[in-house]
Amino acid sequence: MVCHEQMPHTRASDIPGSSQDEGGVPNPPPVPPTLADAIAALVHVTVDNARLLRELAQSNQNMMQGNRGRNHPRHEAMYVDFTDTRPPVFTKADEPLEADDWIRTMEQKFDLIPCMEIQKPIFATQQLRGAAGAWWANLVGMQPAGVQLTWAEFRTAF
Repeated sequence: MVCHEQMPHTRASDIPGSSQDEGGVPNPPPVPPTLADAIAALVHVTVDNARLLRELAQSNQNMMQGNRGRNHPRHEAMYVDFTDTRPPVFTKADEPLEADDWIRTMEQKFDLIPCMEIQKPIFATQQLRGAAGAWWANLVGMQPAGVQLTWAEFRTAF
């Protein structure tokens, strides 16, 4: 009786049934023999992709929840993240320092969340009421269509 040891495969092309050519480039999958087989293969791939996307979304959500309260930045804040900081409402200021104080407080709130510069004026202006809200509506009305102010531009105008 002669015993033959199998040599380990070192390249994908050495493996029987491999789907790679000698350059390591994957060969296209075989064409299904019938339309029904093609549809079944497409459904199978779609189901697998949907499962992978759900797993990825769940993993991402778990990671985000695990990072709450830590100094791990997320890509951008949601409005609810901002309102959770309990930002102050601004109606009007009798003294310029009151407006400066409101701006400083808003910036402290923005430091608590991973807020993008373009989000800051959107979030902050939701806290403007009365004369301040009317001022904002007028300022927005004077901007060309589609132009969104940055936080620096808002601060300067405010």
